[in-house]
Amino acid sequence: MLTAREPDKETTRLIVDRLWCVSDATADGYETVLPSGRAQIIFSLSGIPLGENDPQDPSLRPLHVLQGPSTLPRRISRRPQISLCGASFQPGGAGPLFGSIQDTTDRVIDLARFWGAEAARLTDRLRDVETHHARLELLESEIEKRIVDISAMLVLNRGIERLRSGAAIKDVCEELGLSAHVFRRLFVMNVGLTPKRYLRIERFRIALGRLSPAASLSDVAYEARFSDQSHMTREVEHFASMTPGRLRASVRPYVGHVLDRAS
Repeated sequence: MLTAREPDKETTRLIVDRLWCVSDATADGYETVLPSGRAQIIFSLSGIPLGENDPQDPSLRPLHVLQGPSTLPRRISRRPQISLCGASFQPGGAGPLFGSIQDTTDRVIDLARFWGAEAARLTDRLRDVETHHARLELLESEIEKRIVDISAMLVLNRGIERLRSGAAIKDVCEELGLSAHVFRRLFVMNVGLTPKRYLRIERFRIALGRLSPAASLSDVAYEARFSDQSHMTREVEHFASMTPGRLRASVRPYVGHVLDRAS
Protein backbone atom coordinates (compact mmCIF):
# COMPACT_ATOMS: atom_id res chain seq x y z
CA MET A 1 0.00 0.00 0.00
CA LEU A 2 1.24 3.47 -0.91
CA THR A 3 0.16 6.62 0.91
CA ALA A 4 1.41 9.91 -0.50
CA ARG A 5 0.48 13.55 -0.06
CA GLU A 6 1.72 17.09 -0.40
CA PRO A 7 2.96 18.78 2.78
CA ASP A 8 0.32 20.66 4.76
CA LYS A 9 2.54 23.60 5.71
CA GLU A 10 3.32 26.27 3.13
CA THR A 11 7.05 26.52 3.87
CA THR A 12 7.51 22.75 3.69
CA ARG A 13 5.45 22.60 0.49
CA LEU A 14 7.95 25.00 -1.08
CA ILE A 15 10.78 22.46 -0.76
CA VAL A 16 9.00 19.07 -0.59
CA ASP A 17 7.01 17.69 -3.50
CA ARG A 18 5.63 14.55 -1.83
CA LEU A 19 5.69 12.80 1.53
CA TRP A 20 5.12 9.07 1.14
CA CYS A 21 4.91 5.72 2.93
CA VAL A 22 4.95 2.22 1.45
CA SER A 23 3.96 -1.03 3.16
CA ASP A 24 4.10 -4.23 1.12
CA ALA A 25 4.59 -7.47 3.06
CA THR A 26 5.07 -9.38 -0.22
CA ALA A 27 7.78 -7.08 -1.65
CA ASP A 28 10.49 -9.13 -3.34
CA GLY A 29 12.58 -9.22 -6.49
CA TYR A 30 13.98 -6.18 -8.25
CA GLU A 31 12.83 -3.05 -10.02
CA THR A 32 14.47 -0.20 -11.89
CA VAL A 33 14.04 3.34 -10.59
CA LEU A 34 14.10 5.81 -13.47
CA PRO A 35 15.75 9.26 -13.32
CA SER A 36 13.72 11.95 -11.58
CA GLY A 37 16.19 14.80 -11.25
CA ARG A 38 15.04 15.18 -7.65
CA ALA A 39 16.60 14.33 -4.30
CA GLN A 40 14.85 12.18 -1.69
CA ILE A 41 15.29 11.13 1.91
CA ILE A 42 14.28 7.52 2.56
CA PHE A 43 13.85 5.57 5.81
CA SER A 44 13.69 1.77 5.98
CA LEU A 45 11.36 0.84 8.85
CA SER A 46 11.63 -2.93 8.39
CA GLY A 47 15.27 -3.19 9.43
CA ILE A 48 16.28 -4.17 5.89
CA PRO A 49 19.21 -2.00 4.70
CA LEU A 50 18.38 0.17 1.74
CA GLY A 51 21.28 -1.21 -0.28
CA GLU A 52 20.79 -4.89 0.49
CA ASN A 53 21.48 -7.04 -2.59
CA ASP A 54 21.81 -3.93 -4.74
CA PRO A 55 24.11 -5.06 -7.58
CA GLN A 56 25.21 -1.48 -8.21
CA ASP A 57 26.40 -0.88 -4.64
CA PRO A 58 26.42 -4.05 -2.48
CA SER A 59 28.32 -2.28 0.32
CA LEU A 60 25.52 0.18 1.05
CA ARG A 61 23.92 -0.77 4.38
CA PRO A 62 22.18 2.20 6.07
CA LEU A 63 18.51 2.31 7.07
CA HIS A 64 18.23 6.03 6.27
CA VAL A 65 19.65 7.78 3.21
CA LEU A 66 19.78 10.93 1.18
CA GLN A 67 19.33 9.91 -2.44
CA GLY A 68 20.74 12.63 -4.67
CA PRO A 69 19.03 13.74 -7.89
CA SER A 70 19.19 10.87 -10.35
CA THR A 71 20.15 11.05 -14.01
CA LEU A 72 20.59 7.30 -14.57
CA PRO A 73 18.32 4.26 -14.15
CA ARG A 74 19.12 2.34 -10.96
CA ARG A 75 18.19 -1.31 -10.35
CA ILE A 76 17.27 -1.90 -6.70
CA SER A 77 15.94 -4.64 -4.44
CA ARG A 78 12.23 -4.35 -3.64
CA ARG A 79 12.61 -5.99 -0.20
CA PRO A 80 12.93 -2.71 1.76
CA GLN A 81 9.44 -1.81 0.48
CA ILE A 82 8.09 -4.06 3.22
CA SER A 83 8.06 -0.77 5.13
CA LEU A 84 9.48 2.52 3.83
CA CYS A 85 8.85 6.19 4.49
CA GLY A 86 10.33 9.22 2.80
CA ALA A 87 10.09 12.64 1.21
CA SER A 88 10.70 13.61 -2.40
CA PHE A 89 11.99 17.15 -2.74
CA GLN A 90 11.09 19.80 -5.23
CA PRO A 91 13.91 20.56 -7.70
CA GLY A 92 16.32 22.54 -5.54
CA GLY A 93 14.33 21.76 -2.41
CA ALA A 94 17.05 19.77 -0.65
CA GLY A 95 19.29 22.84 -0.46
CA PRO A 96 17.51 24.48 2.53
CA LEU A 97 18.10 21.25 4.51
CA PHE A 98 21.50 20.07 3.31
CA GLY A 99 23.23 23.03 1.69
CA SER A 100 24.91 22.37 -1.65
CA ILE A 101 23.92 18.99 -3.12
CA GLN A 102 25.97 19.19 -6.31
CA ASP A 103 28.16 16.28 -5.15
CA THR A 104 25.19 13.99 -4.40
CA THR A 105 23.99 13.48 -7.99
CA ASP A 106 23.43 9.78 -8.72
CA ARG A 107 24.63 8.88 -5.22
CA VAL A 108 22.92 7.32 -2.20
CA ILE A 109 24.45 8.63 1.03
CA ASP A 110 23.91 7.65 4.65
CA LEU A 111 21.71 10.36 6.17
CA ALA A 112 23.83 10.20 9.33
CA ARG A 113 26.53 12.09 7.41
CA PHE A 114 24.23 15.11 7.49
CA TRP A 115 22.04 14.63 10.57
CA GLY A 116 24.32 12.54 12.79
CA ALA A 117 22.59 10.37 15.41
CA GLU A 118 19.32 12.21 14.74
CA ALA A 119 18.90 10.16 11.54
CA ALA A 120 18.72 6.88 13.51
CA ARG A 121 16.49 8.43 16.18
CA LEU A 122 14.03 9.66 13.55
CA THR A 123 14.02 6.23 11.89
CA ASP A 124 13.11 4.65 15.24
CA ARG A 125 10.36 7.21 15.88
CA LEU A 126 8.86 6.65 12.43
CA ARG A 127 8.92 2.88 13.01
CA ASP A 128 7.14 3.25 16.34
CA VAL A 129 4.23 5.17 14.80
CA GLU A 130 1.52 2.77 13.62
CA THR A 131 -0.24 4.50 10.72
CA HIS A 132 1.00 5.95 7.44
CA HIS A 133 -0.74 9.25 8.10
CA ALA A 134 0.90 9.65 11.51
CA ARG A 135 4.31 8.87 10.00
CA LEU A 136 3.86 11.50 7.32
CA GLU A 137 2.80 14.06 9.92
CA LEU A 138 5.90 13.29 12.00
CA LEU A 139 8.22 13.42 9.00
CA GLU A 140 6.81 16.75 7.83
CA SER A 141 7.26 18.21 11.31
CA GLU A 142 10.89 17.06 11.44
CA ILE A 143 11.65 18.47 7.99
CA GLU A 144 10.08 21.81 8.86
CA LYS A 145 12.28 22.14 11.97
CA ARG A 146 15.42 21.72 9.84
CA ILE A 147 14.63 24.29 7.15
CA VAL A 148 17.24 27.04 7.38
CA ASP A 149 17.22 29.53 4.50
CA ILE A 150 14.74 29.46 1.62
CA SER A 151 15.92 32.61 -0.17
CA ALA A 152 17.77 30.67 -2.90
CA MET A 153 14.76 28.37 -3.30
CA LEU A 154 12.45 31.34 -3.88
CA VAL A 155 14.67 32.58 -6.70
CA LEU A 156 15.05 29.09 -8.18
CA ASN A 157 11.30 28.49 -8.09
CA ARG A 158 10.73 31.53 -10.27
CA GLY A 159 13.45 30.46 -12.67
CA ILE A 160 12.34 26.83 -12.87
CA GLU A 161 8.73 27.83 -13.50
CA ARG A 162 9.82 29.99 -16.42
CA LEU A 163 12.12 27.29 -17.81
CA ARG A 164 9.28 24.76 -17.69
CA SER A 165 7.09 27.15 -19.64
CA GLY A 166 9.64 27.15 -22.46
CA ALA A 167 11.53 30.36 -21.71
CA ALA A 168 15.17 30.48 -22.81
CA ILE A 169 17.81 30.35 -20.08
CA LYS A 170 19.14 33.75 -21.25
CA ASP A 171 15.71 35.34 -20.79
CA VAL A 172 15.23 33.73 -17.37
CA CYS A 173 18.57 35.13 -16.19
CA GLU A 174 17.57 38.61 -17.35
CA GLU A 175 14.21 38.38 -15.55
CA LEU A 176 15.91 37.28 -12.32
CA GLY A 177 18.62 39.92 -12.60
CA LEU A 178 21.36 37.29 -12.52
CA SER A 179 24.27 36.64 -14.84
CA ALA A 180 24.28 33.29 -16.65
CA HIS A 181 27.26 32.21 -14.53
CA VAL A 182 25.59 33.05 -11.20
CA PHE A 183 22.29 31.42 -12.20
CA ARG A 184 24.04 28.24 -13.33
CA ARG A 185 26.07 28.05 -10.11
CA LEU A 186 22.96 28.60 -7.98
CA PHE A 187 21.10 25.96 -9.99
CA VAL A 188 23.84 23.32 -9.77
CA MET A 189 24.39 23.86 -6.04
CA ASN A 190 20.70 23.48 -5.16
CA VAL A 191 19.28 21.22 -7.90
CA GLY A 192 22.41 19.13 -8.41
CA LEU A 193 22.14 19.42 -12.20
CA THR A 194 22.79 22.03 -14.85
CA PRO A 195 19.65 23.77 -16.15
CA LYS A 196 19.94 22.00 -19.51
CA ARG A 197 20.25 18.53 -17.98
CA TYR A 198 17.37 19.26 -15.61
CA LEU A 199 15.14 20.24 -18.55
CA ARG A 200 16.07 17.06 -20.43
CA ILE A 201 15.02 14.96 -17.44
CA GLU A 202 11.81 16.97 -16.99
CA ARG A 203 10.88 16.32 -20.61
CA PHE A 204 11.65 12.62 -20.11
CA ARG A 205 9.40 12.61 -17.01
CA ILE A 206 6.56 14.18 -18.99
CA ALA A 207 6.88 11.48 -21.64
CA LEU A 208 7.06 8.78 -18.96
CA GLY A 209 3.80 9.98 -17.46
CA ARG A 210 2.08 9.73 -20.85
CA LEU A 211 3.49 6.35 -21.93
CA SER A 212 0.44 4.26 -21.11
CA PRO A 213 -0.18 0.97 -22.98
CA ALA A 214 -2.70 2.66 -25.30
CA ALA A 215 -0.61 5.78 -25.95
CA SER A 216 0.56 6.75 -29.43
CA LEU A 217 4.33 7.26 -29.39
CA SER A 218 4.10 10.12 -31.89
CA ASP A 219 1.48 11.86 -29.74
CA VAL A 220 3.61 11.44 -26.62
CA ALA A 221 6.62 12.91 -28.41
CA TYR A 222 4.58 15.94 -29.44
CA GLU A 223 2.99 16.47 -26.02
CA ALA A 224 6.38 16.23 -24.27
CA ARG A 225 7.86 18.82 -26.68
CA PHE A 226 10.39 16.57 -28.37
CA SER A 227 11.38 17.68 -31.84
CA ASP A 228 10.10 14.37 -33.24
CA GLN A 229 9.56 10.72 -32.28
CA SER A 230 13.17 9.80 -33.05
CA HIS A 231 14.35 12.48 -30.62
CA MET A 232 12.10 11.03 -27.92
CA THR A 233 13.39 7.52 -28.61
CA ARG A 234 17.00 8.63 -28.16
CA GLU A 235 16.22 10.42 -24.89
CA VAL A 236 14.14 7.58 -23.45
CA GLU A 237 16.85 5.06 -24.32
CA HIS A 238 19.42 7.35 -22.67
CA PHE A 239 17.50 7.85 -19.40
CA ALA A 240 15.68 4.50 -19.14
CA SER A 241 17.99 2.10 -21.00
CA MET A 242 14.99 0.80 -22.93
CA THR A 243 12.92 1.83 -25.93
CA PRO A 244 9.72 3.86 -25.56
CA GLY A 245 7.74 0.84 -26.76
CA ARG A 246 9.20 -1.40 -24.08
CA LEU A 247 8.73 1.27 -21.43
CA ARG A 248 5.13 1.75 -22.54
CA ALA A 249 4.46 -1.98 -22.01
CA SER A 250 6.30 -2.19 -18.67
CA VAL A 251 4.72 -2.83 -15.28
CA ARG A 252 5.16 0.24 -13.08
CA PRO A 253 3.91 -0.29 -9.52
CA TYR A 254 4.79 3.29 -8.63
CA VAL A 255 5.59 6.36 -10.74
CA GLY A 256 9.09 5.99 -12.20
CA HIS A 257 9.53 2.39 -10.95
CA VAL A 258 9.74 -0.39 -13.56
CA LEU A 259 9.23 -3.91 -12.25
CA ASP A 260 11.66 -6.59 -13.43
CA ARG A 261 9.86 -9.06 -15.67
CA ALA A 262 10.96 -11.93 -13.44
CA SER A 263 9.54 -10.29 -10.28
